[in-house]
Amino acid sequence: MLAPVSEPVGEPASVDWCRVSLETVEGRPAILVRDRVRLSDTDSSGLIYYGAVTPWLTRAQAELWLALGFRPDGNGPRPMMPVVNANLSYHAPLRLADAYELSAWVQEVGATSATLGFEVGCAGQLCVSARMTHVHLDVDTHRPAPLPEAIVAAARARR
Repeated sequence: MLAPVSEPVGEPASVDWCRVSLETVEGRPAILVRDRVRLSDTDSSGLIYYGAVTPWLTRAQAELWLALGFRPDGNGPRPMMPVVNANLSYHAPLRLADAYELSAWVQEVGATSATLGFEVGCAGQLCVSARMTHVHLDVDTHRPAPLPEAIVAAARARR
């Protein structure tokens, strides 16, 4: 049987941990996600589990698509853009309850593909950098199709 906690274990966590915003970073539209490392993101050592970052990137990518006007509900363009390549590099550790900032932007575009860039930082230090390449597919044929103009424009804004 567990003994009751007799002393406070610290201030309760703020319910306002996670914030998502569309901002301009280095002249380009970018999604910024501010959040904290949760227990489910860590391994038994209290450090972030490497696989926990990919869902963060996927969420930021989805927020970026929404910010660019795409809608999965049919009330706007609905691109089919599966990931065909992902590359993550870990530069510094993240620990349980660390506040981090994740930025996501359209890094480069091809005729039918877009590569998103990501950076995760904590206390002014780069912790993770990543790139994910998506190919735009025609929703009926599932064959590569030209990128939607909003994605191309987001990439051009950076130049």
